[in-house]
Formats: sequence, structure tokens, C-alpha cells
Amino acid sequence: MKVRTVSFEALQRDKRRARKRDELRLARGEVTPEQLQEENSLIPMGTKITILNFCETMERHYGK
Repeated sequence: MKVRTVSFEALQRDKRRARKRDELRLARGEVTPEQLQEENSLIPMGTKITILNFCETMERHYGK
């Protein structure tokens, strides 16, 4: 499998393009802000997330 390298500039350019496309779709009324947020979300709305030990998780990520 070939690994492709992508520059930071290319990622930023793609992000700007996507944002512009989203702005246009909103302006035209093709999507609502809520629909757009759902499309761009990493975690779908309504997903239940359970953190078994919240304090331990916070300490692990942010220290004591």
C-alpha cells in the first residue's frame, strides 16, 4: 500500500474550500445550520458517550 504525503498547505486549502462550499449551501438554503453541523460532526448527534471513570480520565489527560 502506497502512503501519500499531504502538506499542511494542501490541508488548509481543502479546509477553506469546504468551508466556502458550506457557506454557499447555507446561503442558498440547501441546508440548515443544524444539518451542516451534523454532516461535519465526528460524532453523530444523539450518540451516547460514557466515560467510566471521569476523574481518572481527566487526571490522565490533564494531570493532577
